[in-house]
Amino acid sequence: MKICCVEGCGQLGAFTTRTRPTWCLDHLHQFYSQGGLTLLEEFTKASAYLLTRCLRCGFEGHYRFDYVLDRLQAGELVCRACYWRAWAKGARAMSGCFDQPVEISSVKKNAEAHGYTYLGPLTNPSLEDDPHATRCNFCGRIEAQRNGDIGWRCPCRRNPKSATAGTKKARGANLLKNSSNRAVEWWDHDRNPESLWDTATLKARREAWWTCSEGHSFRARILDVTNDYFFCPECQEIRRVAWEEKRASFAGKNIADVPELLAAWDDDLPPESVRVDESHWGSGYRFRCPAGHRNTRQPLSYLFGGCSACKAIKTGKANADAAAANPSASRLTPEIGSQWHPTKNGNLRLADVSPESRRVVWWRDPVCGHEFQATPRERDKYERYRCPVCHTILDSLAYHYPEVADEWSPDNPLSPWEIRPNTAQLAEPPLWACKNDPAHRWRAMPAARVNGSQCPECIETGKSQIEAEYHSAALAHWGNAKSGSRIHSAKFQAHSSWTVDICVDLPSGKQLAIEYDGSYWHRAKADVDRVKSLDLLAYGFIVVRLREAPLPSLNIADPNYREITVCPGAQDPVHDVAVIAETITS
Repeated sequence: MKICCVEGCGQLGAFTTRTRPTWCLDHLHQFYSQGGLTLLEEFTKASAYLLTRCLRCGFEGHYRFDYVLDRLQAGELVCRACYWRAWAKGARAMSGCFDQPVEISSVKKNAEAHGYTYLGPLTNPSLEDDPHATRCNFCGRIEAQRNGDIGWRCPCRRNPKSATAGTKKARGANLLKNSSNRAVEWWDHDRNPESLWDTATLKARREAWWTCSEGHSFRARILDVTNDYFFCPECQEIRRVAWEEKRASFAGKNIADVPELLAAWDDDLPPESVRVDESHWGSGYRFRCPAGHRNTRQPLSYLFGGCSACKAIKTGKANADAAAANPSASRLTPEIGSQWHPTKNGNLRLADVSPESRRVVWWRDPVCGHEFQATPRERDKYERYRCPVCHTILDSLAYHYPEVADEWSPDNPLSPWEIRPNTAQLAEPPLWACKNDPAHRWRAMPAARVNGSQCPECIETGKSQIEAEYHSAALAHWGNAKSGSRIHSAKFQAHSSWTVDICVDLPSGKQLAIEYDGSYWHRAKADVDRVKSLDLLAYGFIVVRLREAPLPSLNIADPNYREITVCPGAQDPVHDVAVIAETITS
């Protein structure tokens, strides 16, 4: 854990970070005060939405600490209720509209239609563009929004398309040497150590030597070179100079001096009065190509780029030829293509449809059976609904990982068709029910499940024989005991979650965590064991650690913490569990 970055402050930072600064709790509260806020929740991490109260207007809303810092640097009011009140007042003054009250019922209806609970107006009377309080039905975030902004929905419900959504990569797939990236051919094996070639990932920030296809040698970060838009610095400079020379060759010339431009000139201005290298303040000048297509372009753009309509026709013809050659092909994503309605689209073939088409067509979801109309373009943009009636989404957990979705508990408020497989930030991890034994229930993030996380009570990997015996003894004593439960909490300092060796629900309503520390595997893990114990105590567990001799004590002073020393080869799980039961009740 880093020390607070304020000079002279020796307190521990309130959150972990690798490269960015951190602050202690005292200085964090000072930042909130500077922003006109008071923190109403225990601070967890900089990216978490925490509940605050505005010292100026009293509005209670959720903000990230990163956002508070950003608004302070911008010199804005952090409280969005105060900000939007002032903004709306200024906007009405500029437009001359002063008394335009809004219908609260219509605002409420709009909020409910977009996944919010409407909490009420934040002005009285509520005028045009004044803010309203809303709470997201999915993540619980409270914020102040204008009525027009509510339609964008809460960020937690946005579903941006991704080329890798839901795809599970094989081990080593992120290594540069295993990729098809062009940077592999540019790698300079003579100047870079072999160890770097063996370990470099596509997003590594380390620098390496490269040789481009033209033979130019340079040094740059790996993640920069693997970017599709990266160019060799020397090649880029050569292209820049060539472009400047080409542009300079038209300096001082007008449209009438360039035969290609003069033949296509279709603007009202005389061609002699317009310079080739000047930019029109608007969209450009009018040109007409030999095929009769009108283009509004800048002169150099038309000269070097040609007619945009002719290009589109050429592309359309190529796509039509490809569709005729393979009528079953589709340029849409496989998931969207599978929803093409087989009977309601007339003679229009799926192979002829462009992903950017604005033509309204019919779709049918094979899962729920609902039929609806939408353009192909809007299907893969905005909310990206799989079914607008059910509000299921594209690239969902259920679509990409049906075997994982089979263990999705019906007690969850959402279905696996409404969750992305790479989701790792939810207010509460979803509940899962083991397909081998439905009595095994546990919580885990979808991202952990698709990366191999399994039922903690069924999996044997990582569990020692002695741990299994202690689990059996605890189960016999208390009548319930879970092995390998994954516990998530925003209060944890070092990790977002911990795996508990044995978890027991006590008759008192409290939870008992039993950790077995073998002398071999835990001989150098005292710091980790201590941090884990403190996190579990903060969560509310009674923590008992069975530590093999000669492991030293963790020296944790807490009324809910116990340590019992056991001797390797002489463990007695039944006796030790009885001692634990007596110890925690005494």
